[in-house]
Amino acid sequence: MRLLSERVFCNWIVYLLVIGFLMLDAKQGISSQNITTSSERPLISALPDRSRLDTAIVYYSETLGGSREALSGASLMIFNDGYMLVFRPAYMRLAGIYETYLDAATLDQLWHNLTDEKILAFDPMLIQNKIQAIKQPQPTLFSTVDSISDAPTTQIEIYPNRYQATILFEQGDWQAKKSIAWYALRWTAERYPDIVEIRYLLFVQQQLAALMERPDLKKIE
Repeated sequence: MRLLSERVFCNWIVYLLVIGFLMLDAKQGISSQNITTSSERPLISALPDRSRLDTAIVYYSETLGGSREALSGASLMIFNDGYMLVFRPAYMRLAGIYETYLDAATLDQLWHNLTDEKILAFDPMLIQNKIQAIKQPQPTLFSTVDSISDAPTTQIEIYPNRYQATILFEQGDWQAKKSIAWYALRWTAERYPDIVEIRYLLFVQQQLAALMERPDLKKIE
Protein backbone atom coordinates (compact mmCIF):
# COMPACT_ATOMS: atom_id res chain seq x y z
CA MET A 1 0.00 0.00 0.00
CA ARG A 2 1.25 3.44 -0.86
CA LEU A 3 1.66 5.71 2.15
CA LEU A 4 2.18 9.46 2.30
CA SER A 5 5.26 10.19 4.37
CA GLU A 6 5.65 13.98 4.31
CA ARG A 7 5.11 15.04 7.94
CA VAL A 8 4.74 18.71 6.98
CA PHE A 9 1.79 17.88 4.76
CA CYS A 10 0.16 15.87 7.56
CA ASN A 11 0.58 18.73 10.01
CA TRP A 12 -1.13 21.09 7.61
CA ILE A 13 -3.94 18.60 7.13
CA VAL A 14 -4.51 18.65 10.90
CA TYR A 15 -4.59 22.44 10.79
CA LEU A 16 -7.09 22.35 7.94
CA LEU A 17 -9.43 19.95 9.68
CA VAL A 18 -9.36 21.80 13.00
CA ILE A 19 -10.05 25.14 11.32
CA GLY A 20 -12.80 23.53 9.28
CA PHE A 21 -14.47 22.26 12.43
CA LEU A 22 -14.45 25.72 13.99
CA MET A 23 -16.27 27.12 10.97
CA LEU A 24 -19.22 24.74 11.25
CA ASP A 25 -22.60 26.13 12.31
CA ALA A 26 -24.37 23.95 14.85
CA LYS A 27 -27.80 25.59 14.63
CA GLN A 28 -30.91 23.58 13.75
CA GLY A 29 -31.70 23.21 10.06
CA ILE A 30 -29.32 23.96 7.25
CA SER A 31 -26.27 25.95 8.27
CA SER A 32 -24.74 26.36 4.83
CA GLN A 33 -25.46 25.29 1.29
CA ASN A 34 -23.57 27.12 -1.38
CA ILE A 35 -21.41 26.72 -4.43
CA THR A 36 -17.84 27.92 -4.40
CA THR A 37 -16.28 28.95 -7.69
CA SER A 38 -12.83 30.19 -8.64
CA SER A 39 -13.67 33.66 -7.34
CA GLU A 40 -14.28 32.26 -3.82
CA ARG A 41 -11.43 29.89 -3.06
CA PRO A 42 -11.99 27.01 -0.60
CA LEU A 43 -9.83 26.89 2.52
CA ILE A 44 -7.73 23.95 1.38
CA SER A 45 -6.28 25.84 -1.59
CA ALA A 46 -4.48 28.24 0.77
CA LEU A 47 -2.34 25.50 2.32
CA PRO A 48 1.09 24.18 1.21
CA ASP A 49 1.40 21.33 -1.29
CA ARG A 50 -1.44 22.75 -3.31
CA SER A 51 -0.92 20.20 -6.06
CA ARG A 52 -2.07 17.54 -3.59
CA LEU A 53 -4.80 19.48 -1.82
CA ASP A 54 -6.37 20.59 -5.09
CA THR A 55 -7.17 16.95 -5.82
CA ALA A 56 -9.48 16.55 -2.79
CA ILE A 57 -12.90 15.42 -3.98
CA VAL A 58 -14.91 15.12 -0.76
CA TYR A 59 -14.73 16.34 2.82
CA TYR A 60 -17.03 15.01 5.55
CA SER A 61 -17.33 15.89 9.22
CA GLU A 62 -19.70 15.84 12.15
CA THR A 63 -19.88 18.59 14.75
CA LEU A 64 -21.34 17.33 18.01
CA GLY A 65 -23.78 19.32 20.13
CA GLY A 66 -26.54 21.67 19.11
CA SER A 67 -27.73 24.14 21.71
CA ARG A 68 -24.53 23.84 23.72
CA GLU A 69 -21.02 24.69 22.58
CA ALA A 70 -20.18 22.62 19.52
CA LEU A 71 -17.57 19.89 19.83
CA SER A 72 -15.57 18.78 16.82
CA GLY A 73 -16.03 15.17 15.83
CA ALA A 74 -14.13 12.96 13.43
CA SER A 75 -13.68 13.92 9.78
CA LEU A 76 -12.32 12.56 6.53
CA MET A 77 -10.94 13.78 3.22
CA ILE A 78 -10.76 11.71 0.04
CA PHE A 79 -8.60 12.57 -2.98
CA ASN A 80 -9.12 11.70 -6.63
CA ASP A 81 -6.49 8.94 -6.59
CA GLY A 82 -8.36 7.13 -3.80
CA TYR A 83 -6.12 8.35 -0.98
CA MET A 84 -8.13 8.92 2.21
CA LEU A 85 -7.27 10.74 5.45
CA VAL A 86 -9.26 10.33 8.66
CA PHE A 87 -8.84 12.67 11.62
CA ARG A 88 -10.05 11.88 15.15
CA PRO A 89 -9.67 14.66 17.75
CA ALA A 90 -7.75 14.20 20.99
CA TYR A 91 -10.75 13.47 23.21
CA MET A 92 -11.72 10.44 21.10
CA ARG A 93 -10.55 6.89 21.56
CA LEU A 94 -8.02 6.10 18.82
CA ALA A 95 -7.32 9.82 18.36
CA GLY A 96 -4.94 10.78 15.57
CA ILE A 97 -4.58 10.91 11.79
CA TYR A 98 -5.10 7.77 9.73
CA GLU A 99 -4.66 6.99 6.05
CA THR A 100 -5.53 4.37 3.48
CA TYR A 101 -6.29 4.01 -0.22
CA LEU A 102 -9.73 3.14 -1.57
CA ASP A 103 -9.76 0.70 -4.46
CA ALA A 104 -11.17 1.89 -7.78
CA ALA A 105 -14.48 0.03 -7.44
CA THR A 106 -15.16 1.48 -3.97
CA LEU A 107 -14.23 4.99 -5.07
CA ASP A 108 -16.34 4.78 -8.24
CA GLN A 109 -19.42 3.60 -6.36
CA LEU A 110 -18.99 6.27 -3.70
CA TRP A 111 -18.58 8.94 -6.36
CA HIS A 112 -21.69 7.74 -8.18
CA ASN A 113 -23.68 8.23 -4.97
CA LEU A 114 -22.08 11.57 -4.08
CA THR A 115 -22.82 13.10 -7.47
CA ASP A 116 -26.43 11.98 -7.63
CA GLU A 117 -28.83 14.76 -8.57
CA LYS A 118 -30.41 14.58 -5.10
CA ILE A 119 -27.06 15.73 -3.68
CA LEU A 120 -25.86 18.20 -6.31
CA ALA A 121 -29.29 19.87 -6.46
CA PHE A 122 -29.91 19.72 -2.70
CA ASP A 123 -31.79 22.90 -1.76
CA PRO A 124 -32.24 23.54 2.00
CA MET A 125 -35.03 26.07 1.49
CA LEU A 126 -36.97 23.58 -0.61
CA ILE A 127 -36.51 20.94 2.09
CA GLN A 128 -37.66 23.32 4.82
CA ASN A 129 -40.74 24.14 2.74
CA LYS A 130 -41.52 20.44 2.40
CA ILE A 131 -41.19 20.01 6.16
CA GLN A 132 -43.57 22.90 6.80
CA ALA A 133 -46.06 21.50 4.29
CA ILE A 134 -46.06 18.17 6.14
CA LYS A 135 -46.48 19.82 9.54
CA GLN A 136 -49.31 22.21 8.67
CA PRO A 137 -52.17 19.72 8.05
CA GLN A 138 -51.55 17.99 11.41
CA PRO A 139 -50.09 20.59 13.80
CA THR A 140 -50.90 18.61 16.96
CA LEU A 141 -48.93 15.63 15.67
CA PHE A 142 -45.71 17.66 15.66
CA SER A 143 -46.34 19.96 18.63
CA THR A 144 -44.96 17.66 21.35
CA VAL A 145 -41.42 17.17 20.08
CA ASP A 146 -40.59 19.44 17.18
CA SER A 147 -36.85 19.72 17.67
CA ILE A 148 -33.95 17.91 19.24
CA SER A 149 -31.02 19.33 21.18
CA ASP A 150 -27.37 18.30 21.06
CA ALA A 151 -27.66 16.35 17.81
CA PRO A 152 -24.70 16.48 15.40
CA THR A 153 -24.41 18.79 12.42
CA THR A 154 -23.39 16.89 9.31
CA GLN A 155 -21.21 18.69 6.77
CA ILE A 156 -20.35 17.31 3.35
CA GLU A 157 -18.36 19.15 0.68
CA ILE A 158 -18.00 17.69 -2.81
CA TYR A 159 -15.87 18.88 -5.74
CA PRO A 160 -17.85 17.41 -8.66
CA ASN A 161 -15.40 18.33 -11.44
CA ARG A 162 -12.33 16.67 -9.93
CA TYR A 163 -13.17 13.02 -10.58
CA GLN A 164 -15.05 11.37 -13.43
CA ALA A 165 -17.23 14.40 -14.10
CA THR A 166 -20.30 13.09 -15.92
CA ILE A 167 -22.12 16.42 -15.84
CA LEU A 168 -20.88 19.98 -16.23
CA PHE A 169 -21.08 21.46 -12.74
CA GLU A 170 -20.59 25.24 -12.56
CA GLN A 171 -19.08 25.38 -16.06
CA GLY A 172 -16.58 22.68 -15.15
CA ASP A 173 -14.64 24.88 -12.70
CA TRP A 174 -12.05 22.70 -10.91
CA GLN A 175 -12.59 24.62 -7.65
CA ALA A 176 -16.41 24.58 -7.72
CA LYS A 177 -17.90 22.73 -4.78
CA LYS A 178 -21.26 21.68 -3.42
CA SER A 179 -21.57 22.19 0.34
CA ILE A 180 -24.35 20.77 2.47
CA ALA A 181 -24.72 21.10 6.23
CA TRP A 182 -27.71 19.75 8.13
CA TYR A 183 -28.44 19.62 11.84
CA ALA A 184 -29.96 16.42 13.30
CA LEU A 185 -29.95 14.59 9.97
CA ARG A 186 -30.95 11.17 11.29
CA TRP A 187 -33.73 12.68 13.41
CA THR A 188 -35.05 14.62 10.39
CA ALA A 189 -35.00 11.50 8.20
CA GLU A 190 -36.88 9.47 10.81
CA ARG A 191 -39.45 12.20 11.44
CA TYR A 192 -40.04 13.03 7.76
CA PRO A 193 -39.46 9.74 5.89
CA ASP A 194 -41.33 10.94 2.80
CA ILE A 195 -38.71 13.60 2.02
CA VAL A 196 -36.54 11.76 -0.49
CA GLU A 197 -33.65 14.24 -0.42
CA ILE A 198 -33.18 13.88 3.34
CA ARG A 199 -33.34 10.08 3.18
CA TYR A 200 -30.72 10.07 0.44
CA LEU A 201 -28.48 12.51 2.30
CA LEU A 202 -28.59 10.18 5.31
CA PHE A 203 -27.68 7.26 3.03
CA VAL A 204 -24.61 9.14 1.77
CA GLN A 205 -23.63 10.22 5.29
CA GLN A 206 -23.77 6.62 6.49
CA GLN A 207 -21.51 5.53 3.64
CA LEU A 208 -18.91 8.17 4.52
CA ALA A 209 -19.10 7.33 8.23
CA ALA A 210 -18.54 3.64 7.44
CA LEU A 211 -15.34 4.48 5.55
CA MET A 212 -13.92 5.95 8.75
CA GLU A 213 -14.16 2.51 10.40
CA ARG A 214 -12.24 0.59 7.73
CA PRO A 215 -9.86 -2.00 9.22
CA ASP A 216 -7.06 -1.07 6.79
CA LEU A 217 -6.66 2.47 8.17
CA LYS A 218 -3.05 3.06 9.26
CA LYS A 219 -2.17 5.65 11.90
CA ILE A 220 0.41 8.16 10.67
CA GLU A 221 0.34 10.73 13.47
